[in-house]
Amino acid sequence: MVCACAVLGVLAMPREQMPTAAAVACVAAAWSGCHLTCAASRCRPGLLFAADLTLVSGLCLSQGITVPETEDLHGNTWILVAVSIIVVTYQLTHRPVFAALAALLLFTADLVGLVVDHPGTWTSALPQLGWLLVQAALARLLYQLVLRRSRAADRAASAAAEARRRHEVAQARRRAEGEYLATLHDTACATLMMAAARGSSIDADVLRRQAASDLERLASMGHLTGEVELATELRAEARQHPVTVDTRLADALGSVSRPVAAALRGGLGEALRNVSRHAGVTSARLTAERDRGTVVVTLSDEGVGFDPARLPRQSRGVERSIVERMTAVGGIATVTSRPGRGTCVRLEWPCVRLPD
Repeated sequence: MVCACAVLGVLAMPREQMPTAAAVACVAAAWSGCHLTCAASRCRPGLLFAADLTLVSGLCLSQGITVPETEDLHGNTWILVAVSIIVVTYQLTHRPVFAALAALLLFTADLVGLVVDHPGTWTSALPQLGWLLVQAALARLLYQLVLRRSRAADRAASAAAEARRRHEVAQARRRAEGEYLATLHDTACATLMMAAARGSSIDADVLRRQAASDLERLASMGHLTGEVELATELRAEARQHPVTVDTRLADALGSVSRPVAAALRGGLGEALRNVSRHAGVTSARLTAERDRGTVVVTLSDEGVGFDPARLPRQSRGVERSIVERMTAVGGIATVTSRPGRGTCVRLEWPCVRLPD
């Protein structure tokens, strides 16, 4: 911008004064380039600040050779335009003390240059000169407002990020607690209920093996990283229940993350326990497939069935160990049953299907 002002100022000079004005304009343009280079290379800021003020002050004092005599009103001179731009820029790039010092120094230099060049009419230009200081004050005020708003926005963004982090940590903690309670319900609690049931004929060796398996599953809950073969997990769960399971697993079932495998296996385990306790049959059918990215595990039986809407409130097995467990990993669980028509438990992950 200073270079453009200098070029226009030279073109406005009388022909005989053009060489001198052009020399001053070349110095101003050369310094603008040097200033950009030094600022980009991070030269000593104090030295750059002093050199810049010295050169611009000299430009203000050169009005006798750079401003045409026909310019009676100082507001029309290219010197004032260039100085105005520089004063405003200082308010946006320097500390308040240095920016105010620059504005006062350039105001004084411009006033001295005007007095020397127009000793009889310089007072008429005081309003234009005073506007330099008004521009500096307005620019500094605008900068402070923008800076304050930006810092407030940064603080709000940081607070929101911290709130999101805490919310995510709390959710992860609740999911971990829910998974632990569900696994405790499926393993140790279920085994103890079987052992304590009146008239239970469970063999002591079977009880010991089941208790050891329960402890192993509870101990492994702290290591839910990596991936496992889903088919292996489902077959292992099916073998742990006194139900004959007709297992039909797809060849391309693949692997899933440990949390997803734990949810699918836990839901299947609770469904098998319900078959052995309530269905009145000793067999069930297990199928599993991966359909366009969605894993679908289904356990069905031909037992007595039940009405899901009439489950007692204290019965939390289906809701906590099946539905909530799948929801926690982004999946869905559907339990379909009617009295006398058997039961079908369908587990899906992920729950979002690809469009046809």
